[in-house]
Amino acid sequence: MNNTTTTTKFSLAHRFGAWWSRQREARQREGLRRRCPPATVAADQIPAAVRSAWAHHAPDEFPGLPVDDAAWLRCSLGLAQFFEACRLQRGQGACALPSKAADSVWHTWLALDPVGLANWQQRCFGFEVPHREAEALEAPLDDCLARTWAGSCRSEGLDLLGLRLPLLFALDGRLQLPAGWTYSFEKGGLVHRQNDGFGRPIGSAIAHAAAAGAGLVALGLISQAELTELQRRQAADGGTSTGWSSGDGGCDASASSDGGGSSCGGSGCGGGGD
Repeated sequence: MNNTTTTTKFSLAHRFGAWWSRQREARQREGLRRRCPPATVAADQIPAAVRSAWAHHAPDEFPGLPVDDAAWLRCSLGLAQFFEACRLQRGQGACALPSKAADSVWHTWLALDPVGLANWQQRCFGFEVPHREAEALEAPLDDCLARTWAGSCRSEGLDLLGLRLPLLFALDGRLQLPAGWTYSFEKGGLVHRQNDGFGRPIGSAIAHAAAAGAGLVALGLISQAELTELQRRQAADGGTSTGWSSGDGGCDASASSDGGGSSCGGSGCGGGGD
């Protein structure tokens, strides 16, 4: 085999590999856009100026945040899904944002054009969601995260006791965001770990009891009858219940001394609650 033949085969393989990569990325983008249609519609209306400002300034506040097109799609969809979750849970209390990557878009837009942000929220979700630090949510943080969990699952048509993360809860882990939060399931329950400087989850898992079956019922996010039906379907499918007992090391929503949030972590801010 001469050098020309070898070079030609290498070139063809390289071009095929590049084509296949583009096709895979296109399928991934389309899959993301289908997961929560209201979030996709809203994210498509975010002004280009916000996208540009985010790419230039967000990594200063969130070191290690990728700002390519794929990351922007995930981050903008994540923020829009959070607002959709707030809309779906409106009137039930505040929601907490489980993603620093999504928060990066919120911070950028607040600094660039808060009036435009408020108008977009009103147009796409029907009300304005104020940005509040976790300590100002006036509710235990684990309860606020449970509301976001319920709204995010419903926005994608996911089982609230299932073992699939909504886009918003998977975002920081998927992007391997340094100092972000990686959510996952252990023993059938929702947990998170803080990411280290390389974007890898470290330390002990923090469980979220309020997002389990009994916690969701206690918060009025599902009825006892709905919980029973979900558990029945899981048993029929061979699934695992997400019910945590108090001995599982889960977040204790009563741990807050001032009613303004617990020490559970997994969120730095939130909003909603009207």
